[in-house]
Amino acid sequence: MKLTESSVIRFPLRQKSIHADFMTRVFLLIGLGIAVCSLAVWLLGGSGFDGITILFIIGFPAVGIWGWRRASIGEVELSEAGIRVRRRTQTETYPWEDISSVSSTKLERGDNAALCRMLGVDLSHPLVVVELKRSVRRHLLLNRFGTRSSGIRMGTRISIEPEDVYGFVEAANRYLKASLSGNDLGQSRVP
Repeated sequence: MKLTESSVIRFPLRQKSIHADFMTRVFLLIGLGIAVCSLAVWLLGGSGFDGITILFIIGFPAVGIWGWRRASIGEVELSEAGIRVRRRTQTETYPWEDISSVSSTKLERGDNAALCRMLGVDLSHPLVVVELKRSVRRHLLLNRFGTRSSGIRMGTRISIEPEDVYGFVEAANRYLKASLSGNDLGQSRVP
């Protein structure tokens, strides 16, 4: 957590996030599946292995893994305006008036947790869940997410994985409480 002059608190994102780890393993399985299918076709006398096939078998998972790993590099900013998540791949903006709650949880039950466990993803780390009053929208051209932009609706719940989950939740709830009461949250009152 780093406090800057303009009352912005920054939390770095966890680089080995659950989502990035899950997608890395999915892309590895897809690459392995493509390689096995190509080998089976070659063994049955179908098409041979040319340079483009080998490049695709190696390149497809490598580019996918690289892209998803980039999405877990960045930081989360808390300010009087709201929550801003800055990743290498996208920016997400959520004003306080669109946020109903901020809490921490662990991914323990449900289909997502079962699928993650099957792929060997470490679920021991908590994550932050932000409940929104408005739907998240994804802008197709600018790769930006937020509740106040145009684009495709994507639900009313987001998850964030900062390194200090509990510190983030405490600071975010302090900002949320101040925005609901209409008070100005000065720098001297923020830890």
